[in-house]
Amino acid sequence: MIDRIPAELTAGDTWAWTRELSDYPAPTWTAMVYFENAAGAFDAAAVASGSAHAFEIDADTTAGKKAGRYKWSIRVVSGASASTVETGWVEVVTNPAAAGSRDPRPDSRRMLDALNATLLGRATDGQLAMTINGRSISRIPLSELRDWRDRLKQEVKIEEQGANAGLGRNIKVRFARG
Repeated sequence: MIDRIPAELTAGDTWAWTRELSDYPAPTWTAMVYFENAAGAFDAAAVASGSAHAFEIDADTTAGKKAGRYKWSIRVVSGASASTVETGWVEVVTNPAAAGSRDPRPDSRRMLDALNATLLGRATDGQLAMTINGRSISRIPLSELRDWRDRLKQEVKIEEQGANAGLGRNIKVRFARG
């Protein structure tokens, strides 16, 4: 069982983890987790699992959650005493079962593709309407577009290398007796 809120949760999946809060043991203390961002807020109660707090949010409940970065807080209560004991951030990713017309590419990849299309003279109206620093791509001078493209290439390369987590690389090791 996972012992803390993961860094990333998928909408439409069951979210489950257990927290052992030694200063606030269950069932003496009850715990709630609160999630909030600009898209809205929601919460869930933990159930006692020995002295730990077990959180589980079912797939039906998470299915409708909007993708994005959420601030979370765990709050415990016992009688008239209440305390927020942990906070953090979690990235909620789109429900893969919710088919639609969304573009799954990261923003940096979409922007790089739009810049390349603009520089090649093949940009769509939607790509030309994209903005960088408050200016639409169609109004940025070519030299600046090339600078942005170079920066975005580097950003995309870093993101995509991180997503691949070393897949496709050969790592050679030599052992010698001492």
